[in-house]
Amino acid sequence: MDHELCAACDFDGAAYGPSQLLDAIRELGPQWRRLLLDAGDDLRLRPAPETWSALEYAAHIRDVTALHVFGVEQALTIDEPRFPEIAGSELVERAAASYDSEEPGVVGMELEDQARKLADLAQASGPASWSRGITVGGSRSDVRFLLEHALHDSHHHLVDVKNGLVIVRARWY
Repeated sequence: MDHELCAACDFDGAAYGPSQLLDAIRELGPQWRRLLLDAGDDLRLRPAPETWSALEYAAHIRDVTALHVFGVEQALTIDEPRFPEIAGSELVERAAASYDSEEPGVVGMELEDQARKLADLAQASGPASWSRGITVGGSRSDVRFLLEHALHDSHHHLVDVKNGLVIVRARWY
C-alpha cells in the first residue's frame, strides 16, 4: 500500500495507525480554529501576493476536506465509483475568489465540522473497509489514502500559514 508522503512538511501517512489517523483528522478543526484566533488582525494579510492568507488557506482546507468527505462516502457506499477528472486549478481559483471575505469563526466551525464528519464516516465503516476505492479521472484512491491525503493537505497548509504569519508579522516589527 502506498502512503501519502511529503518531504516539504515531513508528513508520512504510514506513521499513523487507524485510530491515530482518525484522532489527527478530528484535531484539524481545533488546530485551525486556534490558528485563526491567534492570527488576530493578520489573518487576512498575505505574506506575498501569490501566497494565500491564513483565512484563505483555512477556507480552502474546509472545501478540500468536504471533497474528501464526499469521496470517502462514495467509496464506502458505491462499489468502485468512477468520476470524471476534476479541473482542480480552475475549481480552486473560482472558490478562492471569495475566501478573503469569509467570516473566520464560520470558516473554523465549518472546517471542524467537515473534519469530524470525515473521521466519523471512516470510523463507522471500520479500517477493514478502507481498501474500498474511488476513481477520479484515471486515478484510483482507496479510503485510507483519501484520509491520509486530507490530513496531509491540512497539515501542509498549517505549516504554510505559520510560516506566512511569521513573514507578515516581521513587516510590522
